[in-house]
Amino acid sequence: MWALDKLWIIGYTTAMLCGLCESSDIKPYSRDEKRSWDYFQCQTCDLVFRDPATYLDASTEKQRYTTHNNSIENQGYVTFLSPVVQTIIPHLSSDSRGLDFGSGPGPILDILFSRQGITVENYDPYFCKTDEALGRTYDFVTCTEVFEHLYTPGREISVMTGLIKPGGHLLIMTEMCKEPEAFKAWGYRTDNTHVCFLSPKTLLWIANRWGYEILSSLGRISLLQKKS
Repeated sequence: MWALDKLWIIGYTTAMLCGLCESSDIKPYSRDEKRSWDYFQCQTCDLVFRDPATYLDASTEKQRYTTHNNSIENQGYVTFLSPVVQTIIPHLSSDSRGLDFGSGPGPILDILFSRQGITVENYDPYFCKTDEALGRTYDFVTCTEVFEHLYTPGREISVMTGLIKPGGHLLIMTEMCKEPEAFKAWGYRTDNTHVCFLSPKTLLWIANRWGYEILSSLGRISLLQKKS
């Protein structure tokens, strides 16, 4: 259950509130007949999300993540994540410190950043849950292939924002949501742990709500800077 506190999801399944902005202005977006999954779109922040009644329980979700081959020995995954480092490095100094939020069972971003002389700590609610990591502030936070797993993204964005120093950076890596017709054939959404999907409008809403400037948004990588 990808939430920092499982109690946060109580009420979402019955009230059908948006997990990002908590609006009740929700409309149907798409349906997966094969899996009996319904998707909804928030009319306030544009977030598209799956019916919370279909979300996995914590033990099933964790087990699914343990099947990922996300290790430093997996060169394909290293290549996949390298643009994260390349995108944010020009905005950092040699003494910058970061946090990889949602680092997973085999974190590698900390290793990739260390090769550039940058220290990164790891946090993951299943595999690296340390209070110390959430008790500091950082020059940047990375959230790579995590947003789509969040049951209550508004809560997590608030937590991440609180961890970032003024002028610091938030990097989000996730596939942008497809339009309804393309959405039906979109393989990214068929992963049963992928429950909510970002759009350019949603990204702008996040920036306005939490006080960020969008520095770049290309492909699946978006870089935001927290206003001073």
